[in-house]
Parts: sequence; C-alpha cells; structure tokens
Amino acid sequence: MKLPTAHLTETLKPGNPEWAKRMSASKVSAVLGLSPWESPFSLWHRMAGNIPWEDDDQAQLKRGHYLEPGIRQWFRDQHGDFHVDRTGTWVHNDRDWQVASPDGIATRRSLKDTNRPVAVVECKTANNDWEWGEPLTDQVPPYYRAQAMWQMDTVGLPVCHVAVLTSFMEFREYVVEYDADEAAFIRDAAHEFLQSIATGVAPSLDEHGATYQAVRQLNPGIDPVDVELEPGLVLPYVEALRAERDAKARKAELVTGIANAMGTARTAKYLGTTIATRMSKQGGTPYVTTARGLVDKFDGLPATTNRKAS
Repeated sequence: MKLPTAHLTETLKPGNPEWAKRMSASKVSAVLGLSPWESPFSLWHRMAGNIPWEDDDQAQLKRGHYLEPGIRQWFRDQHGDFHVDRTGTWVHNDRDWQVASPDGIATRRSLKDTNRPVAVVECKTANNDWEWGEPLTDQVPPYYRAQAMWQMDTVGLPVCHVAVLTSFMEFREYVVEYDADEAAFIRDAAHEFLQSIATGVAPSLDEHGATYQAVRQLNPGIDPVDVELEPGLVLPYVEALRAERDAKARKAELVTGIANAMGTARTAKYLGTTIATRMSKQGGTPYVTTARGLVDKFDGLPATTNRKAS
C-alpha cells in the first residue's frame, strides 16, 4: 500500500528506542497539554531517557488491545464500500521525526477505486461518554482530535473516522476532517518540543498527576538531609490545603442538601441534566452518588448562589 506523504517501516514499533525518539500521535496530545494520561513534563523526561516508558493505565491499554479488533470489524460492517486493515507504523517522507501507527487505513472496494487509500480509522473505547458529542460529527475529545489530525498530517489522508465503544456498550462513529492550519500548529508544537529535548530545556511543572509521578521517578532515593523551602512554595501550599479542607466541608454540606431535597427519589436533575442518583448496597441505607462528568457538563456556566443548603 502507498500513502500520499508517508512510507511504511518495520524498524519503528511503538515502545522501542527508535520510536521513543520520534513524535507519534499518542504523544502529541501530551505535548499540547491535552492528554489525561501524560503531561508535557513527564513525556519530555521519558523521551529524554530520564525515566522509563511505562504503561500508566494498564486497564485501559488491555481493554483497547482486546476490543480494538471488534471495534474495527464493527466499522467495516457499517462501510461495505471500505476495506480496512491495520498496516503498521508510517514515517513522513520529508520529516523522519513524524510517525503514525493508525488503527486502520480505509481503501475503496469499488472497481474504479480499488486499493485507493481514502481515510484513517481510529478505534477507541471510552468510559467518559460526556466528552463525546453527537455521532457522525467531529465532536471527539480534544486529545483524540489532536491524535486524528496528526495521523492525517503524517500519511496525507483527508479524513479520520473515529469508531468508539462507549461505557454503555454503544458503538458510535465520528468523522474528523483534515485542517491544514490546525495540523501545522500541532506540527510546530511537536517540532519545538523535540528541539527542547535536544537543548535540555524541560517543560515547567504543572498540576497533572503524571508530572508528580515523573518527579517521584526522577528522585527514587531518600537521603538523610533536610531541605529549607522557599515561602513562595510553602505559603501557597498551605493555602491550597486550607481551600481543599473548606471545599470538602462545603461539598459535604451540599450533598446533604441534595439528599434531603431528593427524599425517596432515585434521580435528581437540573434542566434535564442528571445531577445525582440515590443508590444502596445490598438493601442498605441509600446514599447519593454524583453523576459522572458533572463538572465537565457545567463548564462555562456561571456560578450560582452561595446560599446554605437546606
């Protein structure tokens, strides 16, 4: 198979040292600060060889490994005019640092267009259904959009079909079209990131959990010494702890208020959106659970009243 802007290679396989030096679709979302699993800081130190490559979310990776063939077959069944196969790792013809390993390449079955590649296919599983929009749109999570754009930019195809199996065992399809400006932005960020590794300038620390894990890995020993911290670090830390304490107390108060307002109802809603559900374990006293993804669903909405729960 030939693709417009990339060639197939057998020397680069995800996880091996040569692959680790290059920029792939799984890395660009971290470069952009979009990845739930990897931060710019942790990715930088992995690619620089300072900490090992590890599978931080084994459960998700195993789920994807076992379910990807089924998701790909579901996509085939929806598109009888496509032939879809996983092909391996592709290297951009002009930029050997840019690589992609699509979950599938779709080619036409028709006599006129036999074996003509037309689209990238990505297969995903999701336990965060609220991040996905209406099927057959391009409303995919930002980190998957960046991956899709990278795949298309690498191999030179204009469309990426994203097939996903949701947490409720529902198959969906999304369609992301190539955007040259967006792809150029991602490509420039990726190239700048690679240059920062060459010059030894690491990204700043941030709040991502992967950053904390990377710092732990960078400092595996324990020396019997003391460190005097600067007030600019200690005082904000204490203030954050105070805010966390107060937020937990406020949350507990509001959960009690919601439970009281629900009475014996199973579900609490606000303008059609599920807020909370009452559940019980083995017939015990019911308790309130917050709807999954509730904060994300309300992002962008103005804060409401500060009245006490009643």
